[in-house]
Amino acid sequence: MIDRTTFLPTEIKRFLSFAAGLSLTAGLIAGCSSAISPDAVSNITSAAVDVPVLITDAPSDQLVSFSLTLNTIVLTDSAGKTVSILSTPTTVEICHLNGVQAPLITAKIPQDTYVSATITFSNPQITYISSSATPVVATPTLATTSYTITFQSPITINNSSTSLLVDLLAGQSVAISGTTVTVTPVFSLKPVPPATAVPPMGKNGTGMEQKGTVVSAGGTTLVIQPGSGPNFTVTTNSSTVLQGFTALSGLTAGQLVEVDFTVMTGGVYLASRIELEPAPPNGQPQNLLTGPITSVAAGTGFKMVVMQGLGPSVSPVASAATSVFSVTTNSSTIWAITPQFVSLSGLPFTPSFSPTNVVAGQTVGVIASSISTPAPPSATAANVYLIPQTVGGTITAKATSGIYNVYTLTLASGSAFAALSGASTITVYTSSATVPMATNAIAVNNNVRFNGLVFNLGGKFAMVAGCSPDGAPGP
Repeated sequence: MIDRTTFLPTEIKRFLSFAAGLSLTAGLIAGCSSAISPDAVSNITSAAVDVPVLITDAPSDQLVSFSLTLNTIVLTDSAGKTVSILSTPTTVEICHLNGVQAPLITAKIPQDTYVSATITFSNPQITYISSSATPVVATPTLATTSYTITFQSPITINNSSTSLLVDLLAGQSVAISGTTVTVTPVFSLKPVPPATAVPPMGKNGTGMEQKGTVVSAGGTTLVIQPGSGPNFTVTTNSSTVLQGFTALSGLTAGQLVEVDFTVMTGGVYLASRIELEPAPPNGQPQNLLTGPITSVAAGTGFKMVVMQGLGPSVSPVASAATSVFSVTTNSSTIWAITPQFVSLSGLPFTPSFSPTNVVAGQTVGVIASSISTPAPPSATAANVYLIPQTVGGTITAKATSGIYNVYTLTLASGSAFAALSGASTITVYTSSATVPMATNAIAVNNNVRFNGLVFNLGGKFAMVAGCSPDGAPGP
């Protein structure tokens, strides 16, 4: 079992690193929130109930950052009447949601049966990796400003409903031809049943995450402000894991936190884990950047694409959504693995992350002691954490190693990770700590996504998965 205390100084041993997508990384974490939206335009008169609306991404492997402003979401019932469930335009970063679900809003939706939804949007921003492994910040053409989804089966909203999931199908939404990028957003929307139980201790995350700035904390309730959208409120219980602090009363407004949560019956967001991001030294502002590394300058730092950003120096987060940051590191920079992953024992290799084995393609969270945003943007890192990322491809072999199922994943064509790292395959380890986000067992020749930590093993790559969006780990 890896001893995480070897990575952290005494003052932050309790800190729980940033997670996945988070991951913000201006990340933008998906402009999420559990704040109740005000009554929106509606000609449906039935009583309304509170319904959490989550958002996720079906990926484009070439993209490393894709932000879009959602202007409206309107549901239509079987009689042709409508209700608007998004009252304020919200900017979301999509790529960090590949394999992760984040809250968008909790809406008051009249109890009814709905047959379709129309989403309007604007202001796309794209960063992709070219065939020469170079990040390209593109100014895309938006081909349309609305998309209507006709549900395969009508969706009934009632007191037992818990949540809806909006899925932006990025792989179908972005076309790159030469230097021309065209965005034609495609969405799906479906109901999501409540969790039947709280995830047990030891899970490497739940596949549901949000990062934000503390607004208030006390008792069993935490309210945070994400990078975009309304505030997000979560409830805690005696099983909630607190990392970097010991009680909600110890949190203060303005601190940065990351929350793993589960949607329970009644539309309650229950936190399974809350991580407090460490403050930089000397009382400097807390700023967080998350995204993939695009190149490494040995001993001096690296460049990264910022998917999400939080903190006074990177607000609003959308301003950094498609920026390539130059990050400077030094002898005082702390390197560590995210504390989110508590199940890293029994592996056939020693999981580690340091300035000697950091490589392009890995996704990191940077606690910045200083940030300069005029072009070209730059930051000085107080802390660098290896955080979860999502890779996709085809299963070409499967085996077992101790408590782990082991999959050889041949990376998808055009994969940004493949272009940046030079790898064509990655070995993925799953265990009982891997949360299945779908019901099908994984088999050879399946196309699968995994979300987890990617380790550099001397030019070869291994992932320890925290969740499996496209299938349950099988024997």
